[in-house]
Formats: sequence, structure tokens, C-alpha cells
Amino acid sequence: MGAYLTTPKRDKTTLVGQGNGFVYAASSMQGWRSAMEDADICCPNLDNGIQLYGVFDGHGGPEVSSFVQKNFSEQLLSNPEFQQKDFTNALIQNFMKMDELLRSEEGKAQLRDIMKEKFKTETTAGCTANVVLIHENTMYIANAGDSRTLLSQNGVPKRLSEDHKPDNMKEYQRIKDAGGDVQNGRVNGNLNLSRALGDLQYKKNFEIPQDKQLIIAKPDITIHKITPDDEFILIGCDGIWETLSDEEIIKYIRQQIAQGVPCDKIVELLLDQLLAPDVLNGCGCDNMTCILVTLSDYDQLKNKYQQIKDLQDTDINQEQNSSKSSNHQNQDDDSTTQQNNAQAGQTTNSHNEDTQ
Repeated sequence: MGAYLTTPKRDKTTLVGQGNGFVYAASSMQGWRSAMEDADICCPNLDNGIQLYGVFDGHGGPEVSSFVQKNFSEQLLSNPEFQQKDFTNALIQNFMKMDELLRSEEGKAQLRDIMKEKFKTETTAGCTANVVLIHENTMYIANAGDSRTLLSQNGVPKRLSEDHKPDNMKEYQRIKDAGGDVQNGRVNGNLNLSRALGDLQYKKNFEIPQDKQLIIAKPDITIHKITPDDEFILIGCDGIWETLSDEEIIKYIRQQIAQGVPCDKIVELLLDQLLAPDVLNGCGCDNMTCILVTLSDYDQLKNKYQQIKDLQDTDINQEQNSSKSSNHQNQDDDSTTQQNNAQAGQTTNSHNEDTQ
């Protein structure tokens, strides 16, 4: 079977719940891809009111994302730094711990169970990881790869993580120092990510530390104090961010809340909204997984948004159709330039002043 199906799989796996007054909803959809490789975690009460949410976007197979989904929370709870409420170091250590476990005999046995391959001892699969830990009024966002957390501050989007791509200067320099190269935006011409869990074939130079390898599991950590202006966050794999801009996604969610649509339905509608009608240009064709977490009471948000008239009157479908029509007229002349400009615009917005 090729990379894409002839028709997309629109069936969704959706979870909804509450934690410390917050509402969360997670949904995933295979879409056009020939297999589902995403996984996620939602722990509204991980320990003494601490919340944990995460998206793991697999590549090369679903086994590593499934492995991380199974082990991440349990390992975090047992981490001494976590128990001392040093959440920054606890998250960093836990990301690195996933690779350590994958190399262990116990981890290999788990992988064989996941893959249903009794005699297979290794995998070349990996996954991105974008994890949000919420303790009281503080969020800790740990990211390795190109999954993303987006915050709505009074309707203004703010990225709380930075995508890790091989041609980012810091990532590029580490790859070169480790003896690798970046070709066409890919590490050694293969992987288009510079950080991920798993992908152990890129982490075999044991003469240098694990956070200096071609691909590393070590996350960047963003610490964000929740303010009254903060409305909700959306955690999503890279497939969530291909079709609409950050601004359009934030506006779409606010429109749905203004109409009283429940959060589980919002994330399902969003996935349908982002799914491409065909696979001609590759955008909107990936597996899609997202988690919506409100940072204010849902009814308060609904009442607030109902006072904003354009959230009720503007139809995002009309905006998209207008944009697509305009793009179609210019496609033959400058389609490559338009695509590069769009990517550059998103990259410019990806840096956070909160990142430590």
C-alpha cells in the first residue's frame, strides 16, 4: 500500500473530560495516510491536581508513539525531580528516558508486543513529542520535533513551542558537529526532523552525549504563567498546522464555542475542516491528532465570545474558498514562491520569548 489511500478514513477516536475546572477534548483521525501512527495522552489529574497532555506523531511506524503513550506518564510519576516539583528537569529527563527504555531489553519486548513481531529486535521508527504539564497557574511545554502548542490570548495566537527542523541554525550546527549533513531540509537526506524520540539509528555515536547526536530526544521547555487573557491551548501534530494559519484556527475554535458547540465536537469538526479534499499537493493529507484544553470556564468563554459579533457572522469556509480561488488564479505563475512565502511566514511566528 502506498503513502496515501484512495479515500480518506474519517473515523475519529475522541476523548473528553474535565480537570481542575478545565475542559479538554482530544481527537485523532487517520485521514489519507495508509496507516495511523499518532498517539496522545490526556491525564487531567496525573498527581495532586497536576494535568498532563501530549501528542506523539509517529513516523516509520506506530510502535514508538504507542510505546511513549504507554510509558510516559508512569515514568514521569516515578521521576525524583517530578516528585520535588522541578517540572522542567523532570520533563527533560523523561524525554531522554524514553530512548533509554527503547534500548532496554524490557523496552524491546514491549516493542515486539506492539509490532506483533515475536523475533524482531529493533525498529527504525520514531515520534515527535509535544507535552504540556499544568501545575496550578503555570504551564510547562516540552517539545521535541514539529508538533506544536498554540495559545489563544484574547483571540491572538501565540506559539508556545518551536518546531525543530534540520535547517534551523542551532539544529544544523549540532548535526554538522555530530558528523552529519542536511540535504534538502533532511538529516543526511532522510529525516525532516532534528529532534524526536526513537530513531535510534541516528543516535549510535556513543563517543558523544545523547543530546549531541544527529537526532536528539532532549526537548526545549517553555514556561508560561496562565493569565486572565489566556483562553485555551491547542496541541497538535504537524498535520494540524498545514491547511489553516494560526489565526484561522484560533478564530474557528472561538466561533464554535460562541455557538455553544461542545469541545469534543469542536476538535472533530476541526479535523474535518483541515482534511484535504484530495492528495494533489500533500497538505492536509497527514494523520491528524489534536487536544483542546480550555484555560477558562467554558460557559464564561461562550458568553465572552457571543459579545464579539464577527465570531458569529464570519464563515471560515467562505474565507478559505475565497483564499483558494485567489491562489488558483496565480498558481501557474508563482505557486512555488507562494508556498515558500507561506512557510516562511509561519516560521517567523514560531519563536517564543517565553522559551527557556
